[in-house]
Amino acid sequence: MKIAYAAFIALLTIGLIVFMIIHIGKGLAGGNEKLILGAYVLMIIWALMKLYNAIKSLK
Repeated sequence: MKIAYAAFIALLTIGLIVFMIIHIGKGLAGGNEKLILGAYVLMIIWALMKLYNAIKSLK
């Protein structure tokens, strides 16, 4: 179960990075877009922390 959880979090992280790249590709013209980009960064940091803890618990 822990392996499945780690794989899910890894896929979640990759998905967030892809969506962030798509968002950046469309341009960051207004102030709201920059806030959304900041939210992406925070979510990616959160997902990486969860992934690190999941991998650490496997050892």
